[in-house]
Amino acid sequence: MKFRTPFLAAALLTSVAAVGLSPALAQNAPAPATPEAAQTPMRHHHARMLPSQLVDGRIAFLKAELKITPAQETQWQQMATAVHDNATALDQVIAGARQQRGTMDAVQRLTLRGQFAKVRADNDARLLTAFKPLYASLSPEQQQTANALVGEHHGWHHRA
Repeated sequence: MKFRTPFLAAALLTSVAAVGLSPALAQNAPAPATPEAAQTPMRHHHARMLPSQLVDGRIAFLKAELKITPAQETQWQQMATAVHDNATALDQVIAGARQQRGTMDAVQRLTLRGQFAKVRADNDARLLTAFKPLYASLSPEQQQTANALVGEHHGWHHRA
């Protein structure tokens, strides 16, 4: 199976964290040059969205790409629930980070990094628990697609 953008496919499976972290950690962004610029909506509106606002599209994409059958629906629903729970957990940390934006000292920023790391680890464990039975129920072709979506060269989280 050929994917239009392999990175996009991998990102859609597991990048709830990546999408959410960008705005929360961009605390040292320069202030707008003019008051008008401060009131102009962001060009990339998704940068301000929370992971839970994007997760339904990711889930639909994955379900379509994996070609989930009616017989796999129970395992799929467990996977979808885990993805939703992961997005909600990340939303909470991002919301807290946004409230503290610009007021955190170095210790608070390191503490926040630890909170994000814990949420990512907890989310990975939750996702793995739900994904294992789904993966076991997939046909060889579906497993090949899943393997491409979570490719070795992509990892669960894209790191530069």
